Amino acid sequence: MINFDVTILYQFVHFLILLFILNFILFKPVLRALEKRQSTIKGLTDGVEQAKQDTIDLEKNYESTFVEKRKPIIGSRDAVISEANKEAVHVIEKARSELSEELAKIKSEIELEGRKVYDALKGDVGKLSMEAAQKILKRSI
Repeated sequence: MINFDVTILYQFVHFLILLFILNFILFKPVLRALEKRQSTIKGLTDGVEQAKQDTIDLEKNYESTFVEKRKPIIGSRDAVISEANKEAVHVIEKARSELSEELAKIKSEIELEGRKVYDALKGDVGKLSMEAAQKILKRSI
């Protein structure tokens, strides 16, 4: 059977005193350090999350600003390209008309030269045919 004597009571009291002393010396400082560490980690985590959100917001802002700034530049570029295309078409049409006029002029000059040669040869046909006949017949006609 279990006998209860005074030593068990002393041991219990010593245990409570030791528990009380360890509570102030060991447990509370360790718990405070753990709580401080936990709050520091939470603060850093919150800071990282805030930085991520700020980065996302800045990226969205940058993208929208980029698109807004790019629209007029693209519009002016397209206008310049369109104007250049119109000017190129105008220059090509002008060159084409000048070339067709020049071609018509050259054709008329060639036709005129052809007529002159034809008229000159027409007058000389009789003379040339006489010379050819003399050469073929090898005598004078």
